Order: sequence, then structure tokens, then C-alpha cells
Amino acid sequence: MFRAADEPTVATHALALYRAPALFLQIATEFATIGCMFSPEQSIRPGAEDKLAALRRLDKSRAWNSLDDQLYCTICKSVISGRQIELVGGTNGLRALHLKCSTPGCLSTPTDWILPVKSDTVREIDILFRDNGA
Repeated sequence: MFRAADEPTVATHALALYRAPALFLQIATEFATIGCMFSPEQSIRPGAEDKLAALRRLDKSRAWNSLDDQLYCTICKSVISGRQIELVGGTNGLRALHLKCSTPGCLSTPTDWILPVKSDTVREIDILFRDNGA
């Protein structure tokens, strides 16, 4: 039987399979290093006017009158202002620009935020519902 000079042998295939995990690990490590340098979760710090425009564009569920408008985060139970809300992603094309709570470890987004309510108002609403409005 005749074998061409550049036809791979079983030994060549075995060597390639042996080296593949090492090569994959090297490539994965380089991507992880690059990913840390250009993390899409790093907060973007625009000027006040640009941030207010971004809040209005990315959170259409409420009227943003100023960066001092406050919301209550239902996840971390904190009151946050437009100034504190983080603008993340979008700069490197890996993830869309989005908003997130500024509390460390909290991953909430605008759908998790509500207008803060004074405790007196909450008590009045509770009484109304408890008494069925009577």
C-alpha cells in the first residue's frame, strides 16, 4: 500500500489531540486577560447632561427630570438617585449599554426600581386595603 508523504498518520493525529488542550488553555487565558482589561461591566462616567440623556433613553418607564430624582431598589432595599445609577457596557461592542444599581453586589436594573414612598403613605394604603376601603 502506498502512502503520500504529507498524509497524516495515526501518530500525527494522536500528537495533535495531545497538544489541543494546551493550546485551548493558552487561547482561553489570553481571552480572559483581554476580557478583564475591557470588561463590559465597567461603569462609564459621562457628563451630567449626557447621563441624564442616557437615563431618559434607557429607562423610558419614568420621566427623568434631573439626576437628583430618586428611586427605591427592590433588590438591595436602597434609595438611589440618578447620579448614583451606573451606566455600563456599550463601549466595546460586546454588550449593549444598560443601567444598573450602584450598590456593590446588586445587579438590579430599571425594572427592579420603584418610586420611593413615605412610610406614612404606606400605612394609609395598608389601612385602606385592610378595611376594604370602608
